[in-house]
Amino acid sequence: MAVGGIRRSSSATRSRWSGPPETVTEVAREIGVSAEGLRNWVKQNTIDRGQGAPGELTSAEQEELRRLRRQNREQAETIEVLRKAAVFFAKESDR
Repeated sequence: MAVGGIRRSSSATRSRWSGPPETVTEVAREIGVSAEGLRNWVKQNTIDRGQGAPGELTSAEQEELRRLRRQNREQAETIEVLRKAAVFFAKESDR
């Protein structure tokens, strides 16, 4: 993610964080991402640290859900192919 790639020299970091807090828009502009993208990243980071609202999925949980949905879709496709093959072979055995 773009935010993780930001590097500052130690003197820049000290002066950067000693001043007043910046708005999300200012920080986003400084690091070259959209303000909404930065807000989403901060929200997801909060969830990943276990501080999200009940029912919000961590990044790991979202990835697992994607994986399980993909697996479910593949299994459904396999079942459909097997069903069609069973119908085909049932018709062939009747001849």
